Amino acid sequence: MTPLAWVGRAAVVFGVWAWLAGPFAATAAHAQAGADRGELRGLKLGLDAQSMRLSGFGELACGSNGGPPRQRIDDWSDFAKCRPEESGLHEVYARFEDESEYIGKAIDDPLYARGKGGTRLAGHPVILSALFDRGGVLRALRLVTDPRAPSHERRMAHLLRLAVFNRYEPEGWTCTDLAPAAGETPVGGIFVKQRCEKASPERHLLVETRFLRKPGQSDTDPATGNYRQGQFESSTRFEIFDPKYRRMAVSE
Repeated sequence: MTPLAWVGRAAVVFGVWAWLAGPFAATAAHAQAGADRGELRGLKLGLDAQSMRLSGFGELACGSNGGPPRQRIDDWSDFAKCRPEESGLHEVYARFEDESEYIGKAIDDPLYARGKGGTRLAGHPVILSALFDRGGVLRALRLVTDPRAPSHERRMAHLLRLAVFNRYEPEGWTCTDLAPAAGETPVGGIFVKQRCEKASPERHLLVETRFLRKPGQSDTDPATGNYRQGQFESSTRFEIFDPKYRRMAVSE
């Protein structure tokens, strides 16, 4: 199914337009008003780490290919402390400043921030990182749905791709539906294992999505017959690359 068809179907079945509230919706609104606020929270390809501010971010650390943070760093300009990945880029994990968490502590209500805080994109908990070249230029952004999220939120993680398609226009994507590996099965009759790309002079977009059961995963314990929660993989991996860096890397 094409991105345009998925977006249209989701609007009816899942009510996805309500999910677009948050960073993506705000960015799109500013774009329509003529102001360039970057891709997310002011992050924009081509920025110089030396001039980037920490406003809006509560923590920086070395990244782990979209996984949990590693060594903590104090500023964007410390990117070189993070070991470069195979592409030559240095990954910096970034966490949104969590105002809801501060309010919850102030009013002594640990439940206040539940479902509100953390690093989220279109309502989904995500792990965000910015990738810099050796000169300190921001060349890529990486967002991966957080596998540590509660089961009910993680189940919806594959739907983040629809917000991405809508944000960057549903037309023009090239998508490949991958065949199930041995033992992979649908979840409730739905199987998603897809890779989508879209290229423009400004950015190269990559979205990888999974919604499936891995071998051995089942809602029912085969030994006891009891229900088992969270027995599925649901994820979206979204990356934005500077195509100029990709061309330089190939030519070197």
